[in-house]
This record gives sequence, structure tokens and C-alpha cells, in this order.
Amino acid sequence: MPEQKKPTTSTRLDKPVLRLSKAKAHCQARTKSKADIKINTRTDKKARPKRKDGVPDQKLNEHNAKKVVSTDLTSRQIIYDILVAVEEGIYLDKALAVNQVLPKLDDRDRRFVQLLSTTCIRYRGQLEKVLAPLVARRPFGAQANANLILLMGAAQLLLLKTGAHAAVNNTVELMRQTGFERLCGLANAVMRRLTREGEELFAATNAIDNLPNWLQRSWRHYWGDAATMAIANLAMLPPPLDISVKGDASAWAEILEAQHIIGNSLRREFDGDPSLLNGFDEGAWWVQDAAAALPANLLNITAGQTVIDLCAAPGGKTAQLIVAGGTVTAIDNNRKRFDRLRRNLKRLRLSASLILCDGTDYRPNAPVDAVLVDAPCSATGTIRRRPDILNKRDAEDISALQQIQWELATNALGWLRPGGCMVYATCSLQPEEGEDIVSAIIDGANGQYKIDPITPGQAGIFARSITENGCIRILPNDYCDIGGVDGFFIARLLSLD
Repeated sequence: MPEQKKPTTSTRLDKPVLRLSKAKAHCQARTKSKADIKINTRTDKKARPKRKDGVPDQKLNEHNAKKVVSTDLTSRQIIYDILVAVEEGIYLDKALAVNQVLPKLDDRDRRFVQLLSTTCIRYRGQLEKVLAPLVARRPFGAQANANLILLMGAAQLLLLKTGAHAAVNNTVELMRQTGFERLCGLANAVMRRLTREGEELFAATNAIDNLPNWLQRSWRHYWGDAATMAIANLAMLPPPLDISVKGDASAWAEILEAQHIIGNSLRREFDGDPSLLNGFDEGAWWVQDAAAALPANLLNITAGQTVIDLCAAPGGKTAQLIVAGGTVTAIDNNRKRFDRLRRNLKRLRLSASLILCDGTDYRPNAPVDAVLVDAPCSATGTIRRRPDILNKRDAEDISALQQIQWELATNALGWLRPGGCMVYATCSLQPEEGEDIVSAIIDGANGQYKIDPITPGQAGIFARSITENGCIRILPNDYCDIGGVDGFFIARLLSLD
């Protein structure tokens, strides 16, 4: 890779990220007071004004009402292996992708593996609360993973509505098959009690029990109790399949039997393999949440403009910028993600300049018209699609992520030509990663940059999420009318010199 020259106009802000706690709120949510945003998510101070959630009342397990029964323990062994991998720190999608036995199952059993694995992770807090009074002494040490088998049994019985006899027998047999013979009696006793008492115990729980304590406190503080409950309830439902198409959204909506959401974003219900749908092999579309498609659209790229997509993998936003006519440089610092970006663009038959490097050190050869910074973040806005995020983050992670976000954003601002713009976005519901970062940038910019307010016409259906200062703060529960979306913060900054 050739060495990149530094443009003479590059300007990088010098403001310690630790001062973010003192930043004024330049990008406030529309229901927020004018008080400064607090960095500490462990606060018990009074929450901000509550937002209307709009989430209809529904039973948490209503969408899993049909029975799913499998007499083959192979699929359950795979699920156990996947849950163990997730427990050890592997992300769920990767654990599913690397399992060598899963592809050998028939389609029905593969779906069962996906469903039960996701259900166990998504509802873990509630299920643990149900199991707690039934297990006087939880297995620990070398037997700690036996708790995952009990979790699987409870999920099958209470959420997937597997028949009691099958759920009990399969749980006990899986306990034996995985080497926990001495715990078969415990499994039998717990499962039989669940058949008698489980429904009542589960009814005493709610979706908020699935959120870690730090996240509960954070969301209640920032968004209020009602919105927190609504977001948690929505996160328990299987997400729809959102698709971005290259063009002719109306025609593809008809072909794919999908709903046209906004721009080139379509939505349909689908729980199988998206690659089997029409147009995938031809590169006509890619999977992308409707809210995730908004940041690239807000750059308003026109033909021939130069644009850098920072943290570009897996490539959905890069594809949008190319389709819009931009001359795109896509940057990512992770080899595996970079390779995925390359593969995705190849399938889509789209071309960009791809650079594997650390965005905090990169300098373009010349100033560019636009930059998209979809920064690494806690991803708390995506828990419906990625429920394992719930147990991957804690409050201490936020400070480390802020440092990365600050360095990426302030470095990228220096790549802009005068009059150029940068869109900064995070799929996080934590203002520390969105509003606070942009507030600190504006405080330290000395007039070099300003917020370029997003207009209702540019935001489309997301206009309801425009803040008083022209940024966008998307809460998933604000879009129950279309089935919910990922949570996002988006700000557009303009270079003035």
C-alpha cells in the first residue's frame, strides 16, 4: 500500500476526551432539558422528561406461540456449543458462522438452532429470574455451563412452547450427553417444576429484566421509564429484514413482496437465508436496517464528489455512496471485516478504493468533499438484531469507546475541503457516544466547524427524530408504526475554512 501524503489543509482538533463530561449539549434530544449531558451512566438522578413510546401491549412470547419440537439432540448440542462460545466472548453471528455441524442440518433444524440460540440470549434475564428460585445451588466451576442447558430447557418450555414431555426429556438427555451426568437429577427436577410453576414465574418478569443494570439506569436517566420499557419490549421481538436496493425501489418492493420504507430502503418479514431471495446473487441489493441507511443519505452526495467512508465494513454505506455517484475511498482497520467489505462490493458489482489502515492515522492525498464516520460504539441501539450485545458491554466500556470516537471524528474533520461536510453516526442509545462527542467537537472547534442542521425533507420518515439543534436521535420505540428500527445518533458537521 503506497504511503499517503498529508494535505496541507489538514486540521485536527486538540481537545482531551476526558473533558467531554463538561461539554454543553449542542445536539440535545427534543425532550431533553438544556442541562449538560452527564457522562456517568451509573447516576440515579431524576430522569429526563419521558417520551411517548407508542409500543402496543403484547405478551413477550407471543411471537413464539407455535410449537417447535425436535427429537434430534444434534441440534440441541449445537445450540449448547454456540451458547458456550457466546459465554466465552464470541459474538453470536460468528459462533453460528463457524460451527461446522450447523450447515449439515436440514433447513428446519438450522432455523431451530437460530431461533433457540437467539431466544436464550434475548430473554436470558427473565429466564434466569425464573430459574433462580428453582435452583438452590447453581452449578459452578467445571459444571458452570450446565446452567446454559437449564436455560435452554426453560426457553423451550416457556417461550417456544415445546411440549412438556419433550422439553424435560431433551434437557435431561442433553445434560448427560455433555458430560454432566451427576446433574441429570437436578435437570429433571427443575424442568418438572417449570412445567408446573414456570408460566406463573415468567409472568412476574418483564423485558427490562433482560437489560444489564447499568443499561437500565442509563436509559431511565436519559429517556425515562416508559421509553425504557418500550425499547426493551421491542428488543424482544424478532427483527424484520431490511434491504437497501441499488435502484427502482418500487419495482423491487413488488418483486420481494416488501414494504417501501424510505429512499431505497425496503422491509419484509423473513426468518430464513436472505441470500436465497431474488436479486441477491445478481447484486441488486444488500441487507441494511432502514435507520442505518440514513447517515449516508444525509451526505447528499452528487456525481463526481470525493467521499471517504471511515469504518466502512461490511459495506452497506459504502455501497450507498457509490450508487449516489461518489468517488469513494472505504477504510477499515480490521482484516476480516475488510475482506468482508471487499466480498460484498464484489457481489454488488460496485467499485471503490479500499484501504486497510487505522483511521486515526490516515491522511488523504487531498482534501475531500465529504466524510462518513460511522464510529465504533457500544451498539446498544441494535440489541433487537444483536441480543448478545446485552452481555458484551458495561458502563466502563463507554469511556474507551469515546476515546476512539473522538480520535476518528476529529481526525476525519481535517480531511475536508472548505465547505465540505462530515456525518458522524453511532448505532448507540448512549448520548455519551453521540451528543457528547459532537458537543465537545463544537466547543473545541474555534469556529472551524458547525452543525449543519438536518431538515425534515432530508430526514423523511425520520423527521420526528430531529433534535432542536438539527441532529437526529432515533429511539427504536418511536417507530412502532413501521415495526421499529435500530437506535441511532446522527450529526452533520460543516467545515467553514
